[in-house]
Amino acid sequence: MTRRMASSTMAVIVLLAVCAASAVAQQKLGDFVADGGYDWIIGKWVATNDDGKIELEYKWGLDKHIVLAELKMGDYRYRGIIMLDPDSSQVVEAGADNKGGTVKGDWTDEGGDLVHRLQHTGVNGAVMKAHVVYSKVDADNVTISMYGVDSSGYRNSEPMSKLTYKRQPAAAATTDAASSGPASQASDHQTLGDLVAQGGYEWMAGKWLATDGDQKYELEHKWALGKHVVLMDLKMGDFAYHGMVMFNPAWQEIFQVGADNRGGVWKGTWDQSYEGVTHRVEYTQPYATVQRMEHVYVQDSDDAFKVKEYSVTAGSRASQPGRTLTFNRQKTSAGGK
Repeated sequence: MTRRMASSTMAVIVLLAVCAASAVAQQKLGDFVADGGYDWIIGKWVATNDDGKIELEYKWGLDKHIVLAELKMGDYRYRGIIMLDPDSSQVVEAGADNKGGTVKGDWTDEGGDLVHRLQHTGVNGAVMKAHVVYSKVDADNVTISMYGVDSSGYRNSEPMSKLTYKRQPAAAATTDAASSGPASQASDHQTLGDLVAQGGYEWMAGKWLATDGDQKYELEHKWALGKHVVLMDLKMGDFAYHGMVMFNPAWQEIFQVGADNRGGVWKGTWDQSYEGVTHRVEYTQPYATVQRMEHVYVQDSDDAFKVKEYSVTAGSRASQPGRTLTFNRQKTSAGGK
């Protein structure tokens, strides 16, 4: 991976809404959860063990099209996005932690319990599979058990850990800085923040605005998890997108996952091309229609950049961009960073 590739980590998805605008609404994650009677899991939960307090939170996003997951345990932090995949009709999760690890998995029900079947890839490439079982005790208590999984994919008979979590009262909204995890610090592995700093692209953090006629594109990208993750948000009219850019040193690959409030799911990777930094995107629309595209990012100045969008058909990119947008930096409000 070249260092210039680091610029992609702070680039935003700017043209997703163009493709999603005509998407037909389908059942969203909120309906799916409510129909199954699992909306009790939403909220903040706390348990204690010999090492101290463990905080777990699940909260709705994008008008209940996604659930945002956060875990805090000592100096460990995790963030994830839970989505309803239109292709498989499964509830899936992707996320990362502040130790250089990444997580992927799915959620299912099992005799009244919720089960998160996950795979964690560590900074050195070690893979750990586990099943996390959520058993509702009552409205304010849940027992969470973590089980190891053998090489054949079968769950172990006894849990590695089992704790009862208590629901916490809703708290006032916290600032982005408070919710994003510990500040970046020296580590024994390469992070997303390291790549951005080495490439000199920290300037891309912040809020941006592009216009196309009467249409506005409002973008924000910000650090989280001690600069192991970039959170991205896009608003265009009534369209909204939320995504995460992640990097695992073991893979030496920058990748992105996200979802929108039309029922679409997005995934992609970043690479260097002769034109600039290229984001290769696969968008699964409601009812499983798949569209592929490439976004090429070209810096104009410290306060402006262009994004060119190319359609991809049968594996080949169009010779000319279908659209180009110019984004300009927006000033932060008084007291903002």
